[in-house]
Amino acid sequence: MSAWLTGFLLALAPLLVLVVLLVLGRYPGEATIERTRRALALLLRPARSGIRPDLEPNGYPIQARGGTLIAASLAGRAPPLALRFPTVISE
Repeated sequence: MSAWLTGFLLALAPLLVLVVLLVLGRYPGEATIERTRRALALLLRPARSGIRPDLEPNGYPIQARGGTLIAASLAGRAPPLALRFPTVISE
């Protein structure tokens, strides 16, 4: 079997499972689909290495500098408030 066919079948598998469930009269709800997604994510995630990515090797938190500092400061800010006043058109 070629590589593209294997990839295609893997991508088609969730659709086939859903179609089979619907044909059998089973209607999975959003909660069931979310639980299944979380279970698959837990199974497929890599093992923890014990290294915390937010700390430098010396144990101190990484400081945001340069573009990262600007991005971090803008990320928590909402867009400016635009006030719109109703306009009255007289005839």
